[in-house]
Amino acid sequence: MKKDYIRERLNKYTKKAFLLLPKYQNPSILDIGCGTGVATVELAKLSKGHVTAIDIDETSLNLLQRKIKENRLDDRIRVLKDSILTMDFPEESFDIIWAEGSLFVLGYEMSLKKWHRFLKPHGFLVTHDENKDITKKLEAIPKYGYRKIGHFEISDRLWWTEYYIPLEHLIQEFQLKYPNEPKLRNELQRDLVEIDTCKSKTVVCSSFFSILEKI
Repeated sequence: MKKDYIRERLNKYTKKAFLLLPKYQNPSILDIGCGTGVATVELAKLSKGHVTAIDIDETSLNLLQRKIKENRLDDRIRVLKDSILTMDFPEESFDIIWAEGSLFVLGYEMSLKKWHRFLKPHGFLVTHDENKDITKKLEAIPKYGYRKIGHFEISDRLWWTEYYIPLEHLIQEFQLKYPNEPKLRNELQRDLVEIDTCKSKTVVCSSFFSILEKI
């Protein structure tokens, strides 16, 4: 099931975070955990720069490659199959590191620590992470060599109205349209579990962006 057009509803928050950065001429951007590249394509368009997008899931990267061709961004987006756990780049390679929904792999503080060396002097790290322990996370920022330029939150209500309700409707539509597709049924079930988990309030479904400058 293609959920990207629902995920694109959240691109306005990607744009909001990007506009908190100073203006760059052709910045080099690393998009960590890019998935199918919804934010990647948006960043390439917003920045007019060059984006290196990494993810470990080959199916998602194939979808991103298709988007790159459709948007004629072949010369500005480079796709790498790589793991967040093992990725390595020369020091001070990027003006901006972008990480939406991928900090859970290492944790917020460890991500800040490990990615610091990839940024050029006074480069920027933009993160989008769950709202859990937000005060603790924000207080830890200076310890890892950054200063906070800004942050903003996306509430549970906004996640429901802009993502989960449309997703639930799409799932219902696909269940009726394709009742005998086992692979699709499994994918829909995973999405339903995510929706039900948020409904039960056993996890934090709100999130926040933080915009950090390397110091």
